[in-house]
Amino acid sequence: MSIDDILKDGFHLRGLERNITDYSFISLKTALNSYFSTYKRSNLFFARVLTEEENKGEKNHGYENDYYYITQYIEAYTETILHFQHFIELVCKEILRKENELLVLNIDHKHELFYRLLNKEVVEPSEFEGLRTKEFSATYQRLCALIDNNKLDSRYNFLSNKKNKKVLEALNDLRNRIWHRGTFVMRYKSLDKFIGGYILPIINEIVSLPEFNEMSYLWKYKSVQSGIDPIKELLSELAKEKFDLGKVAFLKEIGRAAYSNPLNYKMKFFNTQIIESVTRTAEREVESFQTPLYDCPVCGIESLVTYEESDGEMEQDGSFSSYWTFSYAVKCHCCSFYISRELKNPNKYGFNLPDYWYGIEH
Repeated sequence: MSIDDILKDGFHLRGLERNITDYSFISLKTALNSYFSTYKRSNLFFARVLTEEENKGEKNHGYENDYYYITQYIEAYTETILHFQHFIELVCKEILRKENELLVLNIDHKHELFYRLLNKEVVEPSEFEGLRTKEFSATYQRLCALIDNNKLDSRYNFLSNKKNKKVLEALNDLRNRIWHRGTFVMRYKSLDKFIGGYILPIINEIVSLPEFNEMSYLWKYKSVQSGIDPIKELLSELAKEKFDLGKVAFLKEIGRAAYSNPLNYKMKFFNTQIIESVTRTAEREVESFQTPLYDCPVCGIESLVTYEESDGEMEQDGSFSSYWTFSYAVKCHCCSFYISRELKNPNKYGFNLPDYWYGIEH
Protein backbone atom coordinates (compact mmCIF):
# COMPACT_ATOMS: atom_id res chain seq x y z
CA MET A 1 0.00 0.00 0.00
CA SER A 2 1.62 3.25 -1.15
CA ILE A 3 1.74 6.41 0.93
CA ASP A 4 -0.70 8.04 -1.51
CA ASP A 5 -3.20 5.21 -0.94
CA ILE A 6 -2.71 5.47 2.83
CA LEU A 7 -3.37 9.21 2.82
CA LYS A 8 -6.60 8.76 0.84
CA ASP A 9 -8.00 6.17 3.24
CA GLY A 10 -10.44 8.30 5.27
CA PHE A 11 -13.77 10.07 5.12
CA HIS A 12 -15.08 13.63 4.98
CA LEU A 13 -16.87 14.92 8.03
CA ARG A 14 -18.74 17.52 6.03
CA GLY A 15 -20.12 14.71 3.91
CA LEU A 16 -21.99 13.58 7.02
CA GLU A 17 -24.09 16.76 6.79
CA ARG A 18 -23.27 18.10 10.22
CA ASN A 19 -23.72 21.80 10.89
CA ILE A 20 -20.24 21.94 12.36
CA THR A 21 -17.43 19.43 12.04
CA ASP A 22 -16.64 17.08 14.89
CA TYR A 23 -13.12 18.50 14.87
CA SER A 24 -14.40 21.68 16.50
CA PHE A 25 -15.87 19.83 19.45
CA ILE A 26 -12.90 17.45 19.68
CA SER A 27 -10.78 20.57 20.18
CA LEU A 28 -13.19 22.01 22.73
CA LYS A 29 -13.25 18.77 24.71
CA THR A 30 -9.45 18.52 24.60
CA ALA A 31 -9.06 22.16 25.66
CA LEU A 32 -11.40 21.80 28.64
CA ASN A 33 -9.86 18.51 29.75
CA SER A 34 -6.37 20.00 29.49
CA TYR A 35 -7.36 23.09 31.46
CA PHE A 36 -9.07 21.00 34.13
CA SER A 37 -5.88 18.89 34.33
CA THR A 38 -3.68 21.84 35.31
CA TYR A 39 -4.42 21.31 39.02
CA LYS A 40 -3.53 17.62 39.05
CA ARG A 41 -0.45 18.24 36.92
CA SER A 42 0.62 20.94 39.37
CA ASN A 43 -0.08 18.94 42.51
CA LEU A 44 3.60 18.50 43.37
CA PHE A 45 4.14 22.26 43.49
CA PHE A 46 0.65 23.58 44.24
CA ALA A 47 1.72 24.82 47.69
CA ARG A 48 4.25 27.03 45.89
CA VAL A 49 1.56 28.28 43.50
CA LEU A 50 -0.48 29.46 46.48
CA THR A 51 2.38 31.82 47.45
CA GLU A 52 3.19 33.09 43.95
CA GLU A 53 1.68 36.51 44.61
CA GLU A 54 4.17 37.03 47.43
CA ASN A 55 7.06 35.79 45.28
CA LYS A 56 6.27 38.25 42.49
CA GLY A 57 7.67 41.00 44.66
CA GLU A 58 11.07 39.37 44.71
CA LYS A 59 13.90 41.14 42.95
CA ASN A 60 14.70 39.66 39.54
CA HIS A 61 11.62 37.46 39.64
CA GLY A 62 11.91 35.37 36.51
CA TYR A 63 12.64 31.92 35.19
CA GLU A 64 15.02 31.08 38.03
CA ASN A 65 12.12 31.52 40.46
CA ASP A 66 9.74 29.46 38.33
CA TYR A 67 11.86 26.30 38.29
CA TYR A 68 9.09 24.34 40.03
CA TYR A 69 6.83 24.52 36.95
CA ILE A 70 7.22 20.99 35.68
CA THR A 71 6.81 19.63 32.16
CA GLN A 72 3.38 18.18 32.92
CA TYR A 73 1.97 21.65 33.64
CA ILE A 74 3.60 23.09 30.53
CA GLU A 75 2.05 20.31 28.42
CA ALA A 76 -1.41 21.00 29.88
CA TYR A 77 -1.00 24.75 29.34
CA THR A 78 0.06 24.19 25.73
CA GLU A 79 -2.88 21.89 24.96
CA THR A 80 -5.27 24.32 26.64
CA ILE A 81 -4.24 27.34 24.56
CA LEU A 82 -3.84 25.51 21.25
CA HIS A 83 -7.21 23.75 21.41
CA PHE A 84 -9.27 26.67 22.69
CA GLN A 85 -7.84 28.76 19.85
CA HIS A 86 -8.51 25.97 17.36
CA PHE A 87 -12.12 25.66 18.52
CA ILE A 88 -12.72 29.41 18.19
CA GLU A 89 -11.11 29.44 14.75
CA LEU A 90 -13.26 26.58 13.46
CA VAL A 91 -16.43 28.15 14.86
CA CYS A 92 -15.67 31.47 13.16
CA LYS A 93 -15.07 29.67 9.87
CA GLU A 94 -18.28 27.67 10.18
CA ILE A 95 -20.28 30.85 10.74
CA LEU A 96 -18.79 32.34 7.58
CA ARG A 97 -19.20 29.08 5.65
CA LYS A 98 -22.93 29.17 6.24
CA GLU A 99 -22.97 32.42 4.25
CA ASN A 100 -20.55 31.30 1.56
CA GLU A 101 -17.57 28.95 1.45
CA LEU A 102 -15.63 31.65 -0.40
CA LEU A 103 -15.45 33.72 2.77
CA VAL A 104 -12.93 31.31 4.33
CA LEU A 105 -11.06 29.80 1.36
CA ASN A 106 -7.86 30.84 -0.38
CA ILE A 107 -9.11 29.87 -3.82
CA ASP A 108 -7.78 32.41 -6.32
CA HIS A 109 -6.13 29.72 -8.48
CA LYS A 110 -9.23 27.44 -8.70
CA HIS A 111 -11.22 29.53 -11.16
CA GLU A 112 -13.92 27.03 -12.14
CA LEU A 113 -14.50 26.04 -8.51
CA PHE A 114 -14.61 29.72 -7.55
CA TYR A 115 -17.34 30.31 -10.15
CA ARG A 116 -19.43 27.37 -8.92
CA LEU A 117 -19.16 28.45 -5.29
CA LEU A 118 -19.99 32.01 -6.23
CA ASN A 119 -23.18 30.75 -7.86
CA LYS A 120 -23.91 28.38 -4.96
CA GLU A 121 -23.70 25.26 -7.09
CA VAL A 122 -23.28 21.87 -5.41
CA VAL A 123 -19.63 21.06 -4.68
CA GLU A 124 -18.49 17.67 -3.37
CA PRO A 125 -16.33 17.64 -0.20
CA SER A 126 -13.52 15.89 -2.08
CA GLU A 127 -13.19 18.97 -4.32
CA PHE A 128 -11.93 20.99 -1.36
CA GLU A 129 -8.89 18.71 -0.95
CA GLY A 130 -5.64 20.61 -1.04
CA LEU A 131 -7.33 23.96 -0.52
CA ARG A 132 -6.18 26.12 2.36
CA THR A 133 -8.44 28.26 4.49
CA LYS A 134 -7.51 31.73 5.62
CA GLU A 135 -5.46 32.23 8.78
CA PHE A 136 -7.41 32.95 11.94
CA SER A 137 -6.51 36.65 12.00
CA ALA A 138 -7.90 37.21 8.51
CA THR A 139 -10.96 35.04 9.23
CA TYR A 140 -11.73 36.84 12.48
CA GLN A 141 -11.26 40.29 10.97
CA ARG A 142 -13.68 39.38 8.18
CA LEU A 143 -16.20 37.97 10.67
CA CYS A 144 -16.05 41.13 12.80
CA ALA A 145 -16.39 43.39 9.76
CA LEU A 146 -19.51 41.54 8.60
CA ILE A 147 -21.01 41.58 12.10
CA ASP A 148 -20.28 45.29 12.54
CA ASN A 149 -21.95 46.03 9.20
CA ASN A 150 -25.05 43.98 10.06
CA LYS A 151 -24.35 41.34 7.39
CA LEU A 152 -24.63 38.42 9.82
CA ASP A 153 -27.29 37.38 12.29
CA SER A 154 -27.23 39.53 15.43
CA ARG A 155 -26.82 36.44 17.63
CA TYR A 156 -23.13 36.48 16.67
CA ASN A 157 -22.60 40.09 17.84
CA PHE A 158 -20.90 39.00 21.07
CA LEU A 159 -17.95 37.69 19.05
CA SER A 160 -17.00 41.17 17.88
CA ASN A 161 -17.66 43.32 20.94
CA LYS A 162 -14.67 45.29 22.18
CA LYS A 163 -13.91 43.10 25.20
CA ASN A 164 -14.20 39.75 23.42
CA LYS A 165 -12.25 40.99 20.42
CA LYS A 166 -9.31 41.83 22.67
CA VAL A 167 -9.60 38.45 24.40
CA LEU A 168 -9.71 36.41 21.18
CA GLU A 169 -6.83 38.33 19.65
CA ALA A 170 -4.85 37.66 22.85
CA LEU A 171 -5.72 33.95 22.65
CA ASN A 172 -4.46 33.85 19.07
CA ASP A 173 -1.27 35.64 20.10
CA LEU A 174 -0.68 33.09 22.87
CA ARG A 175 -1.24 30.31 20.34
CA ASN A 176 1.30 31.88 17.98
CA ARG A 177 3.83 32.27 20.77
CA ILE A 178 3.56 28.53 21.40
CA TRP A 179 3.41 27.47 17.76
CA HIS A 180 6.19 29.64 16.39
CA ARG A 181 8.49 30.32 19.32
CA GLY A 182 7.52 28.02 22.17
CA THR A 183 9.16 30.06 24.91
CA PHE A 184 6.27 31.58 26.88
CA VAL A 185 4.17 29.83 29.52
CA MET A 186 1.49 31.56 31.61
CA ARG A 187 1.77 31.05 35.34
CA TYR A 188 -0.91 28.99 37.05
CA LYS A 189 -3.09 31.73 38.57
CA SER A 190 -2.99 33.94 35.48
CA LEU A 191 -4.04 30.99 33.34
CA ASP A 192 -7.02 30.45 35.66
CA LYS A 193 -8.08 34.08 35.33
CA PHE A 194 -7.59 34.17 31.56
CA ILE A 195 -9.42 30.93 30.82
CA GLY A 196 -12.11 31.14 33.49
CA GLY A 197 -12.64 34.88 33.48
CA TYR A 198 -12.40 35.58 29.76
CA ILE A 199 -12.38 32.48 27.53
CA LEU A 200 -15.05 30.35 29.24
CA PRO A 201 -17.69 33.12 29.08
CA ILE A 202 -17.18 33.26 25.29
CA ILE A 203 -17.26 29.47 25.02
CA ASN A 204 -20.46 29.44 27.07
CA GLU A 205 -22.11 31.87 24.65
CA ILE A 206 -20.96 29.87 21.62
CA VAL A 207 -22.28 26.52 22.87
CA SER A 208 -25.57 28.25 23.77
CA LEU A 209 -26.15 29.32 20.15
CA PRO A 210 -29.16 27.53 18.58
CA GLU A 211 -27.02 25.63 16.08
CA PHE A 212 -24.69 24.32 18.78
CA ASN A 213 -26.72 23.92 21.97
CA GLU A 214 -27.77 20.34 21.22
CA MET A 215 -24.20 19.17 20.64
CA SER A 216 -23.06 18.94 24.24
CA TYR A 217 -22.78 15.15 23.87
CA LEU A 218 -19.77 15.76 21.63
CA TRP A 219 -17.74 17.75 24.16
CA LYS A 220 -19.22 17.86 27.65
CA TYR A 221 -18.05 15.81 30.63
CA LYS A 222 -20.36 13.27 32.23
CA SER A 223 -22.74 14.50 34.91
CA VAL A 224 -21.28 14.64 38.42
CA GLN A 225 -22.91 12.62 41.20
CA SER A 226 -22.75 15.52 43.69
CA GLY A 227 -24.57 17.78 41.24
CA ILE A 228 -21.63 20.18 40.86
CA ASP A 229 -21.31 21.66 37.36
CA PRO A 230 -17.63 22.66 37.05
CA ILE A 231 -18.06 25.14 34.21
CA LYS A 232 -21.02 26.89 35.83
CA GLU A 233 -19.18 27.14 39.14
CA LEU A 234 -15.94 28.28 37.50
CA LEU A 235 -17.75 31.02 35.60
CA SER A 236 -19.18 32.28 38.89
CA GLU A 237 -15.96 32.08 40.90
CA LEU A 238 -13.60 33.46 38.26
CA ALA A 239 -15.86 36.42 37.54
CA LYS A 240 -14.71 37.76 40.93
CA GLU A 241 -11.78 40.16 41.11
CA LYS A 242 -10.34 38.13 44.01
CA PHE A 243 -11.16 34.48 43.45
CA ASP A 244 -10.32 31.49 45.63
CA LEU A 245 -7.48 29.64 43.92
CA GLY A 246 -8.16 26.50 45.95
CA LYS A 247 -11.85 26.45 45.07
CA VAL A 248 -10.99 26.79 41.39
CA ALA A 249 -8.50 23.90 41.71
CA PHE A 250 -11.19 21.75 43.36
CA LEU A 251 -13.66 22.52 40.55
CA LYS A 252 -11.08 21.76 37.87
CA GLU A 253 -10.39 18.39 39.44
CA ILE A 254 -14.14 17.67 39.50
CA GLY A 255 -14.22 18.41 35.76
CA ARG A 256 -11.11 16.38 34.94
CA ALA A 257 -12.38 13.34 36.85
CA ALA A 258 -15.80 13.69 35.18
CA TYR A 259 -14.05 13.28 31.82
CA SER A 260 -12.13 10.28 33.21
CA ASN A 261 -15.17 8.58 34.72
CA PRO A 262 -15.33 5.10 33.09
CA LEU A 263 -18.98 4.48 34.02
CA ASN A 264 -21.66 4.60 31.36
CA TYR A 265 -24.85 5.88 32.93
CA LYS A 266 -26.97 5.01 29.90
CA MET A 267 -25.79 1.39 29.82
CA LYS A 268 -25.55 0.49 33.49
CA PHE A 269 -25.20 -3.22 32.78
CA PHE A 270 -21.57 -2.67 31.72
CA ASN A 271 -20.76 -0.80 34.94
CA THR A 272 -21.05 -3.82 37.23
CA GLN A 273 -17.62 -5.27 36.52
CA ILE A 274 -15.92 -1.87 36.86
CA ILE A 275 -17.67 -1.09 40.16
CA GLU A 276 -16.88 -4.50 41.66
CA SER A 277 -13.22 -4.17 40.71
CA VAL A 278 -12.68 -0.63 42.01
CA THR A 279 -14.57 -1.20 45.25
CA ARG A 280 -12.45 -4.30 45.97
CA THR A 281 -9.30 -2.24 45.41
CA ALA A 282 -10.56 0.58 47.61
CA GLU A 283 -11.59 -1.80 50.40
CA ARG A 284 -8.16 -3.48 50.36
CA GLU A 285 -6.44 -0.10 50.73
CA VAL A 286 -8.76 0.97 53.54
CA GLU A 287 -8.16 -2.33 55.31
CA SER A 288 -4.40 -1.86 55.00
CA PHE A 289 -4.29 1.77 56.10
CA GLN A 290 -7.34 1.82 58.42
CA THR A 291 -8.52 5.10 56.90
CA PRO A 292 -12.00 6.43 56.03
CA LEU A 293 -13.72 5.46 52.77
CA TYR A 294 -16.16 7.85 51.09
CA ASP A 295 -18.57 7.98 48.18
CA CYS A 296 -16.79 9.86 45.39
CA PRO A 297 -18.31 13.30 44.64
CA VAL A 298 -17.76 12.70 40.91
CA CYS A 299 -18.71 9.10 40.07
CA GLY A 300 -20.64 8.34 43.26
CA ILE A 301 -18.92 5.00 43.90
CA GLU A 302 -17.70 4.18 47.41
CA SER A 303 -14.09 4.13 46.26
CA LEU A 304 -12.68 7.42 47.56
CA VAL A 305 -9.79 6.37 49.79
CA THR A 306 -8.16 8.58 52.42
CA TYR A 307 -4.37 8.65 52.71
CA GLU A 308 -2.63 9.54 55.97
CA GLU A 309 0.77 10.70 57.13
CA SER A 310 2.23 10.58 60.65
CA ASP A 311 4.76 12.86 62.31
CA GLY A 312 5.89 13.94 65.76
CA GLU A 313 8.40 15.68 68.02
CA MET A 314 11.27 13.30 68.65
CA GLU A 315 13.37 13.50 71.82
CA GLN A 316 17.10 12.79 71.98
CA ASP A 317 16.47 9.27 73.27
CA GLY A 318 14.34 8.48 70.20
CA SER A 319 10.99 8.70 71.98
CA PHE A 320 8.22 11.04 70.86
CA SER A 321 7.02 13.81 73.17
CA SER A 322 4.08 14.33 70.83
CA TYR A 323 2.79 12.37 67.86
CA TRP A 324 -0.04 12.96 65.43
CA THR A 325 -1.64 11.51 62.32
CA PHE A 326 -3.29 13.57 59.62
CA SER A 327 -4.98 12.98 56.27
CA TYR A 328 -3.13 14.48 53.32
CA ALA A 329 -5.02 13.27 50.20
CA VAL A 330 -8.10 11.45 48.91
CA LYS A 331 -8.20 9.46 45.71
CA CYS A 332 -11.04 7.72 43.88
CA HIS A 333 -10.09 4.35 42.43
CA CYS A 334 -12.89 4.58 39.88
CA CYS A 335 -12.79 7.99 38.17
CA SER A 336 -9.32 9.04 39.52
CA PHE A 337 -10.57 12.15 41.38
CA TYR A 338 -7.66 13.32 43.55
CA ILE A 339 -7.18 16.30 45.85
CA SER A 340 -4.57 17.03 48.51
CA ARG A 341 -4.55 18.91 51.77
CA GLU A 342 -3.39 22.20 50.24
CA LEU A 343 -7.08 22.63 49.39
CA LYS A 344 -9.72 23.33 52.03
CA ASN A 345 -12.47 20.93 52.94
CA PRO A 346 -15.19 21.21 50.25
CA ASN A 347 -17.77 22.66 52.66
CA LYS A 348 -15.51 25.71 53.00
CA TYR A 349 -16.09 26.25 49.29
CA GLY A 350 -19.86 25.94 49.73
CA PHE A 351 -20.30 22.28 48.73
CA ASN A 352 -22.19 19.78 50.88
CA LEU A 353 -19.47 17.11 51.03
CA PRO A 354 -17.60 15.38 53.88
CA ASP A 355 -14.59 16.86 55.62
CA TYR A 356 -11.65 14.99 54.14
CA TRP A 357 -8.94 16.69 56.21
CA TYR A 358 -8.40 15.82 59.87
CA GLY A 359 -5.62 15.52 62.41
CA ILE A 360 -5.40 13.15 65.37
CA GLU A 361 -2.95 13.72 68.23
CA HIS A 362 -1.79 10.53 69.97
